[in-house]
Amino acid sequence: MAHKTTQLELKRKFKKEIKDLKYAIYGKCYDCMGFQADGYLDCEMKDCPLYPYRLKKSVKRLGKELSEFLAEVKRKIQN
Repeated sequence: MAHKTTQLELKRKFKKEIKDLKYAIYGKCYDCMGFQADGYLDCEMKDCPLYPYRLKKSVKRLGKELSEFLAEVKRKIQN
């Protein structure tokens, strides 16, 4: 009998990869929105493939690690 992998097991197994993908999406949205201070205004670009995954909370509420990551994205793009 085949082993059924649950969604929770997959999330645990690929926790780092999921986090990296989220950060990549957040970074692209942050760049596209012109480095908005709060980082989560609705861009209203419904045809963007990342639109369903955009930030839905303030960067400040998402944590220091993400804030630092987005600051690094901004620094790299502006140089």
